[in-house]
Amino acid sequence: MAGILLKGIRAAAKIAKNPLADLAAYPILTEEVGYPPSPLAGRSGGGGAGSGSNAPLGQIVSKAVNDILGWKMKAGDTKGFLGALTQSFTLTEVEGHVVSKWKPTSAYAIQTDLAGGITGAQASIYSRGKEALDQSLPLLDGLYTLDPETDMEDLVALKAVVKSQLTELVNELGFLSGPRVARVNQYFTLLLTDSDSGLSFPPLQTADPDQIEGTLGNLRDVLGLNFTTQDFVNSVADEQNLSNFRILADYVTSLAQSWINNLPFFGLDAPKPFYGTQLVLLSRQLSVVTESVDEVRFTLDSVFVGPAERQATKLNFPIASGLKAIFLEDLLSWIYNFSAEEGPRLIQDGGKFAVQNAFTPVVRELLSFVANLPKTPSAANPLPAGFFSPRVRLAISDLADQLQALVSLAAPIQHEITSEPDFALPFQVDSATPIFLSSLPPGSTVNSIPVQVRGNGFLATPTVQILGPKPIAVGPVFFRSDRLLIVKLTAVPALGTWDITVKNPDGQPPSGLTLKAGFSVRP
Repeated sequence: MAGILLKGIRAAAKIAKNPLADLAAYPILTEEVGYPPSPLAGRSGGGGAGSGSNAPLGQIVSKAVNDILGWKMKAGDTKGFLGALTQSFTLTEVEGHVVSKWKPTSAYAIQTDLAGGITGAQASIYSRGKEALDQSLPLLDGLYTLDPETDMEDLVALKAVVKSQLTELVNELGFLSGPRVARVNQYFTLLLTDSDSGLSFPPLQTADPDQIEGTLGNLRDVLGLNFTTQDFVNSVADEQNLSNFRILADYVTSLAQSWINNLPFFGLDAPKPFYGTQLVLLSRQLSVVTESVDEVRFTLDSVFVGPAERQATKLNFPIASGLKAIFLEDLLSWIYNFSAEEGPRLIQDGGKFAVQNAFTPVVRELLSFVANLPKTPSAANPLPAGFFSPRVRLAISDLADQLQALVSLAAPIQHEITSEPDFALPFQVDSATPIFLSSLPPGSTVNSIPVQVRGNGFLATPTVQILGPKPIAVGPVFFRSDRLLIVKLTAVPALGTWDITVKNPDGQPPSGLTLKAGFSVRP
Protein backbone atom coordinates (compact mmCIF):
# COMPACT_ATOMS: atom_id res chain seq x y z
CA MET A 1 0.00 0.00 0.00
CA ALA A 2 2.84 2.38 0.89
CA GLY A 3 4.48 1.70 -2.48
CA ILE A 4 1.28 2.52 -4.35
CA LEU A 5 0.88 5.74 -2.35
CA LEU A 6 4.50 6.77 -3.05
CA LYS A 7 4.03 6.06 -6.74
CA GLY A 8 0.90 8.25 -6.79
CA ILE A 9 2.74 11.10 -5.06
CA ARG A 10 5.56 10.92 -7.61
CA ALA A 11 3.05 10.95 -10.49
CA ALA A 12 1.29 14.00 -9.02
CA ALA A 13 4.63 15.77 -8.56
CA LYS A 14 5.53 15.06 -12.17
CA ILE A 15 2.23 16.54 -13.37
CA ALA A 16 2.67 19.60 -11.17
CA LYS A 17 6.28 20.20 -12.23
CA ASN A 18 5.59 22.67 -15.03
CA PRO A 19 2.95 24.71 -13.15
CA LEU A 20 5.35 25.01 -10.17
CA ALA A 21 8.13 26.19 -12.48
CA ASP A 22 5.67 28.59 -14.07
CA LEU A 23 4.76 29.95 -10.64
CA ALA A 24 8.42 30.46 -9.70
CA ALA A 25 9.25 32.28 -12.95
CA TYR A 26 6.03 34.32 -13.18
CA PRO A 27 4.66 35.05 -9.69
CA ILE A 28 0.98 35.48 -8.88
CA LEU A 29 -0.24 39.00 -9.64
CA THR A 30 -1.22 41.03 -6.59
CA GLU A 31 -3.12 43.66 -8.59
CA GLU A 32 -4.93 43.73 -11.89
CA VAL A 33 -2.55 45.10 -14.54
CA GLY A 34 -2.56 44.98 -18.29
CA TYR A 35 -1.48 46.70 -21.47
CA PRO A 36 -3.91 48.00 -24.10
CA PRO A 37 -5.96 46.44 -25.65
CA SER A 38 -6.27 44.19 -22.60
CA PRO A 39 -9.57 44.91 -20.74
CA LEU A 40 -7.52 45.47 -17.58
CA ALA A 41 -5.50 48.33 -19.07
CA GLY A 42 -5.93 51.57 -17.14
CA ARG A 43 -7.53 50.00 -14.06
CA SER A 44 -4.43 49.76 -11.93
CA GLY A 45 -2.44 52.44 -10.21
CA GLY A 46 -5.07 53.95 -7.92
CA GLY A 47 -7.31 56.66 -9.29
CA GLY A 48 -6.63 55.98 -12.96
CA ALA A 49 -8.94 57.25 -15.65
CA GLY A 50 -10.84 54.00 -15.75
CA SER A 51 -11.29 53.35 -12.05
CA GLY A 52 -13.73 54.32 -9.34
CA SER A 53 -15.60 57.59 -9.49
CA ASN A 54 -13.08 59.06 -11.95
CA ALA A 55 -14.21 56.78 -14.77
CA PRO A 56 -15.60 58.53 -17.88
CA LEU A 57 -19.37 59.00 -17.83
CA GLY A 58 -19.85 56.96 -21.01
CA GLN A 59 -18.00 54.02 -19.47
CA ILE A 60 -20.17 54.16 -16.36
CA VAL A 61 -23.36 54.26 -18.46
CA SER A 62 -22.20 51.39 -20.67
CA LYS A 63 -21.39 49.24 -17.66
CA ALA A 64 -24.77 49.98 -16.06
CA VAL A 65 -26.65 49.08 -19.26
CA ASN A 66 -24.58 45.90 -19.67
CA ASP A 67 -25.27 44.84 -16.09
CA ILE A 68 -29.02 45.51 -16.27
CA LEU A 69 -29.73 44.14 -19.75
CA GLY A 70 -27.09 41.39 -19.75
CA TRP A 71 -26.08 42.57 -23.21
CA LYS A 72 -22.96 44.09 -24.72
CA MET A 73 -23.66 47.49 -26.25
CA LYS A 74 -22.78 48.00 -29.91
CA ALA A 75 -23.08 51.25 -31.84
CA GLY A 76 -26.09 51.26 -34.15
CA ASP A 77 -27.42 47.87 -33.02
CA THR A 78 -30.99 49.01 -32.33
CA LYS A 79 -32.48 45.55 -32.88
CA GLY A 80 -30.13 43.97 -30.37
CA PHE A 81 -30.89 46.68 -27.81
CA LEU A 82 -34.65 46.28 -28.29
CA GLY A 83 -34.39 42.50 -27.97
CA ALA A 84 -32.36 42.73 -24.76
CA LEU A 85 -34.78 45.33 -23.35
CA THR A 86 -37.77 43.10 -24.12
CA GLN A 87 -36.15 40.10 -22.47
CA SER A 88 -35.08 42.04 -19.35
CA PHE A 89 -38.41 43.72 -18.48
CA THR A 90 -42.02 42.54 -18.28
CA LEU A 91 -44.83 45.04 -18.79
CA THR A 92 -48.18 44.64 -17.05
CA GLU A 93 -51.17 46.96 -16.91
CA VAL A 94 -52.26 47.84 -13.38
CA GLU A 95 -55.24 50.12 -12.75
CA GLY A 96 -54.94 51.91 -16.06
CA HIS A 97 -51.16 52.38 -16.18
CA VAL A 98 -48.25 50.20 -17.30
CA VAL A 99 -45.87 48.82 -14.68
CA SER A 100 -42.45 47.54 -15.78
CA LYS A 101 -40.63 44.88 -13.77
CA TRP A 102 -36.97 43.99 -14.22
CA LYS A 103 -36.06 40.31 -14.57
CA PRO A 104 -32.49 39.88 -13.24
CA THR A 105 -30.25 37.70 -15.40
CA SER A 106 -26.79 36.27 -15.01
CA ALA A 107 -23.92 37.99 -16.76
CA TYR A 108 -24.62 38.18 -20.50
CA ALA A 109 -27.31 35.53 -20.27
CA ILE A 110 -29.15 37.42 -23.01
CA GLN A 111 -27.40 37.65 -26.35
CA THR A 112 -29.41 39.15 -29.20
CA ASP A 113 -26.54 40.78 -31.14
CA LEU A 114 -27.41 38.79 -34.27
CA ALA A 115 -31.16 39.47 -34.02
CA GLY A 116 -31.83 35.82 -33.26
CA GLY A 117 -34.90 34.93 -31.29
CA ILE A 118 -37.85 32.59 -30.96
CA THR A 119 -38.74 31.18 -34.38
CA GLY A 120 -40.03 28.04 -36.03
CA ALA A 121 -41.22 25.19 -33.82
CA GLN A 122 -40.35 27.10 -30.65
CA ALA A 123 -42.47 30.08 -31.67
CA SER A 124 -45.35 27.70 -32.43
CA ILE A 125 -45.28 25.79 -29.13
CA TYR A 126 -44.56 28.93 -27.06
CA SER A 127 -47.54 30.72 -28.61
CA ARG A 128 -49.72 27.71 -27.87
CA GLY A 129 -48.35 27.49 -24.34
CA LYS A 130 -49.05 31.17 -23.61
CA GLU A 131 -52.61 30.82 -24.83
CA ALA A 132 -53.09 27.66 -22.76
CA LEU A 133 -51.69 29.41 -19.67
CA ASP A 134 -53.93 32.44 -20.12
CA GLN A 135 -56.97 30.20 -20.38
CA SER A 136 -55.93 27.77 -17.63
CA LEU A 137 -55.12 30.11 -14.75
CA PRO A 138 -58.67 31.53 -14.41
CA LEU A 139 -60.04 27.97 -14.53
CA LEU A 140 -57.55 26.89 -11.85
CA ASP A 141 -58.45 29.82 -9.58
CA GLY A 142 -62.17 29.04 -9.95
CA LEU A 143 -61.99 25.36 -9.03
CA TYR A 144 -63.60 24.45 -5.70
CA THR A 145 -63.73 21.20 -3.79
CA LEU A 146 -66.70 18.85 -3.85
CA ASP A 147 -65.24 16.56 -1.19
CA PRO A 148 -66.46 17.65 2.28
CA GLU A 149 -63.35 16.14 3.92
CA THR A 150 -60.86 18.25 1.95
CA ASP A 151 -58.27 20.15 4.00
CA MET A 152 -58.48 23.73 2.70
CA GLU A 153 -54.84 24.51 3.51
CA ASP A 154 -53.74 21.53 1.41
CA LEU A 155 -56.00 22.68 -1.40
CA VAL A 156 -54.59 26.22 -1.43
CA ALA A 157 -51.02 24.89 -1.40
CA LEU A 158 -51.71 22.40 -4.20
CA LYS A 159 -53.31 25.02 -6.45
CA ALA A 160 -50.34 27.32 -5.84
CA VAL A 161 -47.93 24.54 -6.86
CA VAL A 162 -49.87 23.80 -10.07
CA LYS A 163 -49.96 27.51 -10.94
CA SER A 164 -46.22 27.85 -10.37
CA GLN A 165 -45.39 24.77 -12.45
CA LEU A 166 -47.58 25.85 -15.36
CA THR A 167 -46.12 29.36 -15.36
CA GLU A 168 -42.51 28.16 -15.21
CA LEU A 169 -43.19 25.58 -17.92
CA VAL A 170 -44.49 28.19 -20.38
CA ASN A 171 -41.66 30.59 -19.50
CA GLU A 172 -39.18 27.82 -20.28
CA LEU A 173 -40.82 27.21 -23.68
CA GLY A 174 -39.98 30.85 -24.47
CA PHE A 175 -36.34 30.62 -23.34
CA LEU A 176 -34.30 32.67 -25.80
CA SER A 177 -31.72 30.08 -26.87
CA GLY A 178 -34.33 27.34 -27.08
CA PRO A 179 -36.10 25.56 -24.22
CA ARG A 180 -33.89 23.41 -22.03
CA VAL A 181 -35.25 19.96 -22.82
CA ALA A 182 -34.49 18.47 -19.40
CA ARG A 183 -36.34 21.28 -17.61
CA VAL A 184 -39.44 21.07 -19.81
CA ASN A 185 -39.53 17.28 -19.41
CA GLN A 186 -39.22 17.71 -15.66
CA TYR A 187 -42.21 20.04 -15.44
CA PHE A 188 -44.38 17.77 -17.59
CA THR A 189 -43.30 14.86 -15.38
CA LEU A 190 -44.26 16.77 -12.22
CA LEU A 191 -47.62 17.83 -13.66
CA LEU A 192 -48.74 14.59 -15.32
CA THR A 193 -46.89 11.52 -14.01
CA ASP A 194 -46.13 9.87 -10.71
CA SER A 195 -42.58 10.85 -9.77
CA ASP A 196 -42.32 7.78 -7.49
CA SER A 197 -43.05 5.37 -10.33
CA GLY A 198 -39.70 5.98 -12.02
CA LEU A 199 -41.41 6.97 -15.27
CA SER A 200 -39.93 9.93 -17.09
CA PHE A 201 -41.44 12.22 -19.66
CA PRO A 202 -41.76 11.67 -22.61
CA PRO A 203 -43.60 9.64 -23.75
CA LEU A 204 -46.97 10.80 -22.51
CA GLN A 205 -48.44 7.86 -20.60
CA THR A 206 -52.09 8.94 -20.79
CA ALA A 207 -54.19 11.92 -21.80
CA ASP A 208 -57.29 10.90 -19.83
CA PRO A 209 -57.96 13.53 -17.10
CA ASP A 210 -59.21 10.72 -14.82
CA GLN A 211 -55.94 8.75 -15.22
CA ILE A 212 -53.21 11.41 -15.16
CA GLU A 213 -51.07 11.58 -12.05
CA GLY A 214 -48.58 14.17 -10.79
CA THR A 215 -49.76 17.42 -9.24
CA LEU A 216 -52.76 17.67 -11.57
CA GLY A 217 -53.83 14.17 -10.55
CA ASN A 218 -53.40 15.08 -6.88
CA LEU A 219 -55.46 18.22 -7.40
CA ARG A 220 -58.24 16.17 -9.02
CA ASP A 221 -58.34 13.74 -6.11
CA VAL A 222 -58.30 16.45 -3.44
CA LEU A 223 -61.12 18.33 -5.18
CA GLY A 224 -63.16 15.15 -5.64
CA LEU A 225 -63.43 15.76 -9.40
CA ASN A 226 -63.57 12.34 -11.02
CA PHE A 227 -65.73 12.13 -14.11
CA THR A 228 -65.93 8.31 -14.08
CA THR A 229 -67.52 7.99 -10.66
CA GLN A 230 -68.88 11.54 -10.11
CA ASP A 231 -69.23 10.68 -6.42
CA PHE A 232 -69.66 14.29 -5.30
CA VAL A 233 -71.45 15.85 -8.30
CA ASN A 234 -74.93 16.92 -7.24
CA SER A 235 -75.83 19.92 -9.40
CA VAL A 236 -75.19 21.59 -12.74
CA ALA A 237 -72.73 23.95 -11.01
CA ASP A 238 -70.82 20.96 -9.62
CA GLU A 239 -70.70 19.40 -13.06
CA GLN A 240 -69.41 22.67 -14.54
CA ASN A 241 -66.70 22.69 -11.89
CA LEU A 242 -65.73 19.16 -12.93
CA SER A 243 -65.78 20.21 -16.60
CA ASN A 244 -63.43 23.12 -15.86
CA PHE A 245 -60.87 20.72 -14.42
CA ARG A 246 -61.13 18.51 -17.51
CA ILE A 247 -60.56 21.56 -19.73
CA LEU A 248 -57.52 22.50 -17.64
CA ALA A 249 -56.13 18.95 -17.89
CA ASP A 250 -56.76 18.87 -21.66
CA TYR A 251 -54.80 22.11 -22.10
CA VAL A 252 -51.79 20.60 -20.35
CA THR A 253 -51.90 17.16 -22.01
CA SER A 254 -52.36 18.64 -25.50
CA LEU A 255 -49.41 20.97 -24.87
CA ALA A 256 -47.39 17.93 -23.75
CA GLN A 257 -48.26 16.11 -26.96
CA SER A 258 -47.19 19.13 -29.03
CA TRP A 259 -43.89 19.15 -27.14
CA ILE A 260 -43.33 15.46 -27.98
CA ASN A 261 -44.09 16.11 -31.66
CA ASN A 262 -41.57 18.98 -31.83
CA LEU A 263 -38.74 17.44 -29.77
CA PRO A 264 -36.46 16.89 -32.84
CA PHE A 265 -36.18 20.68 -33.17
CA PHE A 266 -34.97 21.28 -29.61
CA GLY A 267 -31.79 20.60 -27.67
CA LEU A 268 -28.15 21.52 -28.22
CA ASP A 269 -27.66 18.49 -30.51
CA ALA A 270 -30.94 18.87 -32.39
CA PRO A 271 -30.65 17.46 -35.93
CA LYS A 272 -33.06 20.11 -37.26
CA PRO A 273 -32.32 23.41 -35.45
CA PHE A 274 -34.04 26.61 -36.52
CA TYR A 275 -31.98 29.55 -37.73
CA GLY A 276 -33.31 32.04 -35.17
CA THR A 277 -32.29 29.81 -32.26
CA GLN A 278 -28.90 29.10 -33.84
CA LEU A 279 -28.24 32.84 -34.13
CA VAL A 280 -28.59 33.23 -30.38
CA LEU A 281 -26.11 30.40 -29.80
CA LEU A 282 -23.71 31.83 -32.40
CA SER A 283 -23.91 35.25 -30.74
CA ARG A 284 -23.04 33.78 -27.37
CA GLN A 285 -20.16 31.73 -28.75
CA LEU A 286 -18.73 34.75 -30.58
CA SER A 287 -18.72 36.60 -27.26
CA VAL A 288 -16.87 33.67 -25.68
CA VAL A 289 -14.23 33.80 -28.43
CA THR A 290 -13.62 37.51 -27.85
CA GLU A 291 -13.25 36.86 -24.12
CA SER A 292 -10.81 34.02 -24.86
CA VAL A 293 -8.63 36.36 -26.92
CA ASP A 294 -8.59 38.80 -23.99
CA GLU A 295 -7.54 35.94 -21.72
CA VAL A 296 -4.66 35.01 -24.04
CA ARG A 297 -3.52 38.62 -24.08
CA PHE A 298 -3.77 38.86 -20.30
CA THR A 299 -1.77 35.68 -19.72
CA LEU A 300 0.89 36.94 -22.15
CA ASP A 301 1.00 40.22 -20.21
CA SER A 302 1.44 38.25 -16.99
CA VAL A 303 4.58 36.51 -18.35
CA PHE A 304 6.02 39.82 -19.61
CA VAL A 305 5.13 39.41 -23.29
CA GLY A 306 3.56 42.84 -23.74
CA PRO A 307 1.75 44.32 -26.76
CA ALA A 308 4.87 45.80 -28.32
CA GLU A 309 6.68 42.47 -28.14
CA ARG A 310 3.62 40.65 -29.50
CA GLN A 311 3.60 42.95 -32.52
CA ALA A 312 7.22 42.00 -33.25
CA THR A 313 6.88 38.26 -32.47
CA LYS A 314 6.77 36.35 -35.76
CA LEU A 315 5.00 32.99 -35.93
CA ASN A 316 6.17 30.43 -38.50
CA PHE A 317 4.07 27.39 -39.34
CA PRO A 318 4.94 23.99 -40.85
CA ILE A 319 5.02 23.92 -44.63
CA ALA A 320 2.53 21.04 -44.65
CA SER A 321 -0.10 23.23 -42.94
CA GLY A 322 -0.12 25.72 -45.83
CA LEU A 323 -0.29 28.62 -43.35
CA LYS A 324 1.74 31.76 -43.95
CA ALA A 325 3.85 33.44 -41.27
CA ILE A 326 2.08 36.09 -39.20
CA PHE A 327 2.85 38.30 -36.20
CA LEU A 328 1.34 37.15 -32.91
CA GLU A 329 -0.63 40.33 -32.19
CA ASP A 330 -1.86 40.46 -35.80
CA LEU A 331 -3.36 36.97 -35.37
CA LEU A 332 -4.98 37.87 -32.04
CA SER A 333 -6.45 41.12 -33.40
CA TRP A 334 -7.74 39.24 -36.48
CA ILE A 335 -9.59 36.74 -34.30
CA TYR A 336 -10.89 39.45 -31.95
CA ASN A 337 -12.12 41.79 -34.71
CA PHE A 338 -13.74 38.96 -36.65
CA SER A 339 -15.63 37.62 -33.62
CA ALA A 340 -16.61 41.07 -32.35
CA GLU A 341 -17.46 42.92 -35.58
CA GLU A 342 -16.86 41.26 -38.96
CA GLY A 343 -18.48 37.90 -38.17
CA PRO A 344 -21.73 39.31 -36.72
CA ARG A 345 -21.97 41.76 -39.62
CA LEU A 346 -21.58 38.95 -42.17
CA ILE A 347 -24.34 36.92 -40.51
CA GLN A 348 -26.72 39.87 -40.20
CA ASP A 349 -26.24 41.02 -43.80
CA GLY A 350 -25.86 37.71 -45.62
CA GLY A 351 -28.01 35.25 -43.65
CA LYS A 352 -27.53 31.50 -44.06
CA PHE A 353 -25.62 31.90 -47.32
CA ALA A 354 -23.01 34.08 -45.60
CA VAL A 355 -22.73 31.65 -42.67
CA GLN A 356 -21.97 28.77 -45.04
CA ASN A 357 -19.77 30.51 -47.62
CA ALA A 358 -18.09 33.40 -45.78
CA PHE A 359 -18.33 32.98 -42.00
CA THR A 360 -17.51 29.28 -41.50
CA PRO A 361 -14.45 29.20 -43.85
CA VAL A 362 -12.87 32.12 -41.99
CA VAL A 363 -13.45 30.49 -38.59
CA ARG A 364 -11.87 27.27 -39.89
CA GLU A 365 -8.85 29.25 -41.08
CA LEU A 366 -8.48 30.96 -37.71
CA LEU A 367 -8.81 27.60 -35.97
CA SER A 368 -6.00 26.22 -38.16
CA PHE A 369 -3.71 29.08 -37.13
CA VAL A 370 -4.38 28.62 -33.41
CA ALA A 371 -4.19 24.81 -33.53
CA ASN A 372 -0.80 24.98 -35.30
CA LEU A 373 0.82 27.49 -32.95
CA PRO A 374 4.26 26.19 -31.84
CA LYS A 375 4.17 24.24 -28.60
CA THR A 376 7.92 24.03 -27.96
CA PRO A 377 10.86 26.35 -28.74
CA SER A 378 12.65 25.71 -32.02
CA ALA A 379 15.07 27.38 -34.41
CA ALA A 380 12.14 28.15 -36.73
CA ASN A 381 10.25 29.87 -33.89
CA PRO A 382 12.60 31.67 -31.45
CA LEU A 383 9.68 32.92 -29.35
CA PRO A 384 9.86 34.49 -25.87
CA ALA A 385 10.14 31.93 -23.08
CA GLY A 386 6.89 33.12 -21.53
CA PHE A 387 4.97 32.04 -24.65
CA PHE A 388 5.59 28.39 -23.73
CA SER A 389 4.57 28.75 -20.07
CA PRO A 390 1.70 26.47 -18.95
CA ARG A 391 -0.66 29.37 -18.23
CA VAL A 392 -0.26 30.74 -21.77
CA ARG A 393 -0.56 27.29 -23.32
CA LEU A 394 -3.79 26.67 -21.38
CA ALA A 395 -5.24 30.00 -22.58
CA ILE A 396 -4.31 29.22 -26.20
CA SER A 397 -5.78 25.72 -25.90
CA ASP A 398 -9.01 27.22 -24.58
CA LEU A 399 -9.12 29.66 -27.52
CA ALA A 400 -8.74 26.73 -29.94
CA ASP A 401 -11.56 24.87 -28.17
CA GLN A 402 -13.87 27.90 -28.41
CA LEU A 403 -13.13 28.33 -32.13
CA GLN A 404 -13.86 24.62 -32.62
CA ALA A 405 -17.19 25.05 -30.81
CA LEU A 406 -17.98 27.99 -33.11
CA VAL A 407 -17.27 25.83 -36.18
CA SER A 408 -19.53 23.08 -34.83
CA LEU A 409 -22.38 25.57 -34.35
CA ALA A 410 -22.00 27.19 -37.76
CA ALA A 411 -21.33 24.12 -39.94
CA PRO A 412 -24.95 22.75 -39.93
CA ILE A 413 -26.29 26.12 -41.16
CA GLN A 414 -26.44 25.80 -44.93
CA HIS A 415 -28.39 27.40 -47.73
CA GLU A 416 -28.83 25.67 -51.05
CA ILE A 417 -28.98 28.07 -54.02
CA THR A 418 -30.31 26.52 -57.22
CA SER A 419 -29.89 28.15 -60.61
CA GLU A 420 -32.31 28.46 -63.48
CA PRO A 421 -32.00 25.54 -65.92
CA ASP A 422 -29.70 26.19 -68.87
CA PHE A 423 -30.40 23.47 -71.42
CA ALA A 424 -27.69 24.78 -73.76
CA LEU A 425 -24.98 23.58 -71.36
CA PRO A 426 -23.85 19.93 -71.62
CA PHE A 427 -24.10 17.32 -68.85
CA GLN A 428 -21.17 17.94 -66.52
CA VAL A 429 -19.99 17.56 -62.91
CA ASP A 430 -18.27 20.67 -61.55
CA SER A 431 -17.67 20.23 -57.80
CA ALA A 432 -18.57 18.51 -54.54
CA THR A 433 -18.40 20.26 -51.17
CA PRO A 434 -15.71 18.76 -48.90
CA ILE A 435 -16.40 17.38 -45.43
CA PHE A 436 -14.49 18.83 -42.46
CA LEU A 437 -14.25 16.32 -39.64
CA SER A 438 -13.79 19.18 -37.16
CA SER A 439 -17.34 20.29 -37.99
CA LEU A 440 -18.91 17.02 -36.87
CA PRO A 441 -20.17 16.88 -33.27
CA PRO A 442 -18.54 14.12 -31.18
CA GLY A 443 -20.10 10.73 -31.84
CA SER A 444 -22.05 11.91 -34.88
CA THR A 445 -22.15 10.25 -38.27
CA VAL A 446 -21.47 12.03 -41.50
CA ASN A 447 -24.93 11.25 -42.89
CA SER A 448 -26.19 14.22 -40.86
CA ILE A 449 -24.01 16.50 -43.05
CA PRO A 450 -25.17 16.84 -46.68
CA VAL A 451 -22.65 16.77 -49.52
CA GLN A 452 -23.57 19.14 -52.34
CA VAL A 453 -22.71 18.03 -55.88
CA ARG A 454 -22.91 20.83 -58.45
CA GLY A 455 -22.82 20.65 -62.21
CA ASN A 456 -25.33 20.78 -65.07
CA GLY A 457 -27.81 18.52 -66.82
CA PHE A 458 -28.73 16.39 -63.80
CA LEU A 459 -31.93 14.39 -64.16
CA ALA A 460 -34.24 13.10 -61.42
CA THR A 461 -33.23 9.84 -59.67
CA PRO A 462 -29.52 9.92 -60.60
CA THR A 463 -26.88 7.51 -59.27
CA VAL A 464 -23.78 8.83 -57.46
CA GLN A 465 -20.59 6.88 -56.73
CA ILE A 466 -17.56 8.01 -54.73
CA LEU A 467 -14.64 5.86 -55.88
CA GLY A 468 -11.02 5.47 -54.84
CA PRO A 469 -8.73 2.95 -53.13
CA LYS A 470 -11.51 2.49 -50.57
CA PRO A 471 -14.91 3.45 -52.08
CA ILE A 472 -17.32 5.35 -49.86
CA ALA A 473 -20.83 3.93 -49.41
CA VAL A 474 -23.42 6.42 -50.63
CA GLY A 475 -26.85 6.74 -49.02
CA PRO A 476 -29.86 8.53 -50.48
CA VAL A 477 -29.37 11.06 -53.28
CA PHE A 478 -31.78 14.02 -53.39
CA PHE A 479 -32.43 15.83 -56.69
CA ARG A 480 -32.74 19.58 -56.10
CA SER A 481 -32.37 20.90 -59.64
CA ASP A 482 -30.57 20.17 -62.89
CA ARG A 483 -27.53 21.83 -61.27
CA LEU A 484 -27.60 20.54 -57.69
CA LEU A 485 -27.69 17.12 -56.01
CA ILE A 486 -27.62 16.45 -52.24
CA VAL A 487 -25.81 13.24 -51.30
CA LYS A 488 -25.91 11.58 -47.87
CA LEU A 489 -23.13 9.16 -46.82
CA THR A 490 -23.65 6.12 -44.61
CA ALA A 491 -20.40 6.28 -42.60
CA VAL A 492 -17.62 8.67 -41.67
CA PRO A 493 -14.73 8.14 -44.13
CA ALA A 494 -11.06 8.68 -43.34
CA LEU A 495 -9.08 11.69 -44.51
CA GLY A 496 -8.42 11.62 -48.23
CA THR A 497 -9.57 12.44 -51.75
CA TRP A 498 -11.90 10.48 -54.05
CA ASP A 499 -13.30 10.59 -57.57
CA ILE A 500 -17.02 11.26 -57.82
CA THR A 501 -19.21 9.84 -60.62
CA VAL A 502 -22.77 10.86 -61.52
CA LYS A 503 -24.96 8.70 -63.79
CA ASN A 504 -28.23 10.01 -65.18
CA PRO A 505 -31.13 7.54 -65.56
CA ASP A 506 -31.17 8.01 -69.35
CA GLY A 507 -27.81 6.22 -69.57
CA GLN A 508 -26.08 8.93 -71.60
CA PRO A 509 -23.16 8.53 -71.46
CA PRO A 510 -23.41 4.88 -70.32
CA SER A 511 -20.63 5.16 -67.73
CA GLY A 512 -21.74 8.57 -66.46
CA LEU A 513 -19.38 11.48 -65.82
CA THR A 514 -16.47 11.37 -63.37
CA LEU A 515 -14.81 14.33 -61.65
CA LYS A 516 -11.28 13.27 -60.72
CA ALA A 517 -10.33 14.05 -57.08
CA GLY A 518 -13.63 15.87 -56.84
CA PHE A 519 -14.50 14.97 -53.24
CA SER A 520 -12.31 15.26 -50.16
CA VAL A 521 -12.47 14.73 -46.40
CA ARG A 522 -10.35 17.21 -44.46
CA PRO A 523 -9.40 17.70 -40.79
